[in-house]
Amino acid sequence: MKNPELLFVYGTLLPGLRLEREMEGAKHLGAGKVRGCLYDLGSYPGLVEGEGLIAGEIYRLDPQHLMRLDEVEEMVADDQDASLFWRVRVQIVTGAHATQWVWCYRYNRSVQGFPLVTHGDYRAYLSACR
Repeated sequence: MKNPELLFVYGTLLPGLRLEREMEGAKHLGAGKVRGCLYDLGSYPGLVEGEGLIAGEIYRLDPQHLMRLDEVEEMVADDQDASLFWRVRVQIVTGAHATQWVWCYRYNRSVQGFPLVTHGDYRAYLSACR
């Protein structure tokens, strides 16, 4: 893989969830957690800055794959204000990849009025809601 990128996913891109097919071709590297707060936004979650821990998975993928995911996440290049999610660097804080910096899609709108996923694990949250 030429110039691979690392990406932390925490929501609908996770295995078994709605957009998992978008991760085809990416190499799964394992689980980890990042700092932030996770909100249930209806049909998907959103990670925002905060002091909690968010559970997710780390993947290695090529830059073209990452650019396709920018479209999936409604990130408008060079226009953060118009973007639903914005890709940022975050540090993995637990697991085998702790201290590594990876890309992550941070929610770019207000979370006011949306429920907080207090434990930071979207898959567990969905299981509990079913």
